[in-house]
Amino acid sequence: MPDSEPVALQQVKPDLPAAEDGYPKTVPPPPPPPIANEEPITPEDQVVVKEEAEQKFLLPPIEPRFKGRKCLVLDLDETLVHSSFKILHQADFTIPVEIEGNYHNVYVIKRPGVDQFMKRVGELYEVVVFTASVSKYGDPLLDQLDIHKVVHHRLFRESCYNHQGNYVKDLSQVGRDLKDTIIIDNSPTSYIFHPQHAVPISSWFSDAHDNELLDLIPVLEDLAGPNVQDVSLVLDVTL
Repeated sequence: MPDSEPVALQQVKPDLPAAEDGYPKTVPPPPPPPIANEEPITPEDQVVVKEEAEQKFLLPPIEPRFKGRKCLVLDLDETLVHSSFKILHQADFTIPVEIEGNYHNVYVIKRPGVDQFMKRVGELYEVVVFTASVSKYGDPLLDQLDIHKVVHHRLFRESCYNHQGNYVKDLSQVGRDLKDTIIIDNSPTSYIFHPQHAVPISSWFSDAHDNELLDLIPVLEDLAGPNVQDVSLVLDVTL
């Protein structure tokens, strides 16, 4: 593991260590939403409730150009890139991030194969980058990383579900059919609610010989096909 980051970086980029063996099975699911009242709901109330529920989804309605595509949710830190306040001489780019009125340089190195990986998945999926980092860090990073302009949506820390102190990415709130939704994240805690929709990947910091992103391309090509009606059934058997 690398040296621990300064506290300042934790304000913009959480440190989410990956579990060594699967996802924590002892963590309970999120509690159900509170019931406002137990009085009978009229048809007019049902319309209001439905509209409010639709507005709570994290993504807007799917665009016509993505009809028929599955949704691929990608983590950012330690999945696609690694970043640090410490000077990284092999950094691919540097971004300034404002913290408490002061700007700090964040040095970013890209995981091997990330450009090829992003280009290919952008051809196959509606791509969402969903990170527990804050937007003032994630937005400028993605502006530099997404050279092929294939990230169709960006979700940040405020879109996560805070569950027992962990930032969980609740796929049921994304607004896409779960049977067509896949998440790739180095932290099993992030997808604790939907492990059957996850493609695990190891945490990456600097290994120049890492090939995991490139190895995932044929897997994702197969999952994107029309013969896969429910990704969770395939992933449960394959992984």
